[in-house]
Amino acid sequence: MTWTPAETRLVRRWITVALLLAAIIRVDAWMQSSIRGLEPHLNTLFPEAARFSGKTGTPAHIKVYTDDETLIGFVFSTIDVEPLERGYEGPIEMLVGMDTAGRLRGVDLIAHREPYGYFSIELPKFADQFVGKSILDRFRVGEDVDGVTTATITVSSATRVVRKAARRVAREHLANAENDRP
Repeated sequence: MTWTPAETRLVRRWITVALLLAAIIRVDAWMQSSIRGLEPHLNTLFPEAARFSGKTGTPAHIKVYTDDETLIGFVFSTIDVEPLERGYEGPIEMLVGMDTAGRLRGVDLIAHREPYGYFSIELPKFADQFVGKSILDRFRVGEDVDGVTTATITVSSATRVVRKAARRVAREHLANAENDRP
């Protein structure tokens, strides 16, 4: 059987559509399963939450809801939102919780390869200083963020990625947060 050029184009288009649909279905399944293993971190950042969505949106984030399905915040990974930001030895992955008023609920360190991380960004006091910070704050090491003198690159990078990621998620998603229901 010989196909005309029009039939060949039509078949190619249908194959392309089928492949795109398969990719969308795979991405959706990945997004829904993407919070497995993060529950302890999510519950630390939002202990009053009744439900967390799967990762969704651009930039990728997890929506946080109350019992009555009111959106109360977002949780996002710095790697998902700002993948090019690097510390001294590579990316620093943190989960950041932010409420719908643009205030940080907390920062939870997930992974890093920083040589001085054990006495700078791994310390609970580093993450604790972000609680209650507004996305409008400066996030300047030595001014409104305490640093560790010998770990300047690590602390500066970690602070910068929290600031950039929080502001990007806020810019993309806070404007629509009031009307957001699942």
